[in-house]
Amino acid sequence: MPIAFEELLTPRGRPYVRVAVSGEFGLAEARQFVDSFGKGGPYYMKPSMSVVLRGTEYTSEARKHLQSTGETAPMCTVTSSPLVRAAINLMLRLSGRTGTFRLFGNEPEALAWLDEQISRPPP
Repeated sequence: MPIAFEELLTPRGRPYVRVAVSGEFGLAEARQFVDSFGKGGPYYMKPSMSVVLRGTEYTSEARKHLQSTGETAPMCTVTSSPLVRAAINLMLRLSGRTGTFRLFGNEPEALAWLDEQISRPPP
């Protein structure tokens, strides 16, 4: 399955959603992600960490649709793939959402950043 959601707690006991991503990430997966984190979705305004496995490919339709996510809580992505990092950086530049999003090479660093972001009061 290219996308799976799991509700977990940070080391400080704060809830977040871990999103496991693998394989071909197409328009159907992008719609599922946007519907889950968009207004009215089950994870709306919940912090999240996406873990993208090496070899994952985002279709152009998926990249375009992911830009419609709208307002979100802090989000981060973990990937070791240079191609995925480049694709995500491009999506971020096009969407203008750089303040509440960050890329990491490993889960412990991403989780520490997410935990810190969650502890901050909203702007």
